Amino acid sequence: MTDPEFDFSEELPRYRAPAGLRAAILQAAAPAPAPRWWWPAVLSAAATAMVMALLWISVLPRVLPADPLQRAIRAIVSEHTRSLIWGQAHLQVIPAALPWLTQETGIGLQRVFVGDRELHFIAGEPIYLEGQRGVAFRYTDPDEHMVSHMVLPAPGLAVPERSRVQIARYRPALTRTDGFAILVWKHGDLASFLVSDMVSEVDLESFKGYFLRIREATEPYIE
Repeated sequence: MTDPEFDFSEELPRYRAPAGLRAAILQAAAPAPAPRWWWPAVLSAAATAMVMALLWISVLPRVLPADPLQRAIRAIVSEHTRSLIWGQAHLQVIPAALPWLTQETGIGLQRVFVGDRELHFIAGEPIYLEGQRGVAFRYTDPDEHMVSHMVLPAPGLAVPERSRVQIARYRPALTRTDGFAILVWKHGDLASFLVSDMVSEVDLESFKGYFLRIREATEPYIE
């Protein structure tokens, strides 16, 4: 019989574990690292999404004012600002250039204001705004304000009554936007715009005086 007090484990042979066994066990138990092949796929997907977003933005319609008058005023202010920054594109001397301006714009002028001691005439030039050919006349005053008088075909454009102001016997519409004052009036199917940065109360009175001189001395018509 086997002696219950005899321990056979003392008789069994013992072997030392290999040196790399512990490291192998720990490595096998650790979670597998994420494969690197997915990085190019993620980058490609991100690039595709960015391209699609840019294409979507590029085809979005520009937010334009619904009111035709407000669209025209925005275009007029933009053209006036361009002239302030870059100067006139086609300097022409009046009245010698009137036939050329009529040919280029389709707008004739029976007479035009050519300046006086206070409002100095610079030049006239053709413009193209809101899909229409027009004409612009530039002036400066003693305080170096630039005043632009622009005329565009606008047969369906209505001058709102609520914006009209009384200047002598005339009632143009007055609006102020982006640091500019604009007076609008009609000559039949033509619309005239007078724009300057004269927005303070004192400057505005001078601006109205400029309008009166220009309005009484300028008579455009569609050729």
